[in-house]
Amino acid sequence: MKFFKDRHNEVFVISVGQEYLIKADWVEITESERELILNASSELTEERIEQIKARLDMIDFESIRPLRALMTQTADLFDHKKLAALNEERRKLVQEMERKHRN
Repeated sequence: MKFFKDRHNEVFVISVGQEYLIKADWVEITESERELILNASSELTEERIEQIKARLDMIDFESIRPLRALMTQTADLFDHKKLAALNEERRKLVQEMERKHRN
């Protein structure tokens, strides 16, 4: 996975095979820089909650094809890596929401 931010400090996680989604004005960042940006705001704004929910919906949508491949026993290494990356991104987003709601 690669991490990017835009000029508004919105963070994006791009999995292998999703490089076509990268926009020209995005800057690649490290995972620790991503964590710093995400932790900079101690309050979870309504906008961020909506961004997280939208991304979680997209993760579900992007999981359909590799899951179908697994169910039909036609999955290859890419399908397994894709699902692992999506699941890790989902885990971090859910963790962010839980962490911010506790504070």
